[in-house]
Amino acid sequence: MKIEKLSVEEINKKLFKLKEEHAKFDKLSDTLAQKSFFTPQEEIELKMLRKKKLQKKDMISYYENLLKNES
Repeated sequence: MKIEKLSVEEINKKLFKLKEEHAKFDKLSDTLAQKSFFTPQEEIELKMLRKKKLQKKDMISYYENLLKNES
């Protein structure tokens, strides 16, 4: 596995994009979760949205830690 060395500017760009994507998945999952009844397809969609949201959150933490180590 190749470890890439990113500049602070590149890390900040990635963080900005990840935070936007996380917010989008958060909004979509919150909207869907407000329903009182779910079709099987909606249940799958909600689980996938939450999984994607968690993946984005993990990546945000990773890049924030890279920034801390750069300081």
